[in-house]
Amino acid sequence: MKNVEVGMFRLPGIVFEKDEISPELFKEMLEWAKAEGVGYGMTEVLWSFKKEAHRDWFILRWIDQIPKVEEK
Repeated sequence: MKNVEVGMFRLPGIVFEKDEISPELFKEMLEWAKAEGVGYGMTEVLWSFKKEAHRDWFILRWIDQIPKVEEK
């Protein structure tokens, strides 16, 4: 997972590595984000948020379910 800027308005975002999160977890994240109104799953690896606070809230909610990528 890496923080990025999304689109021409440089909105706060997150990008995941390919296959870093399962399709089931992605669906659960989409449902939660829609219910809370905090972000948008643009693709299975890219998320966009209106505010940095929304991105932070999203990360805090899901950090325990996102696998940690080990550096080589």
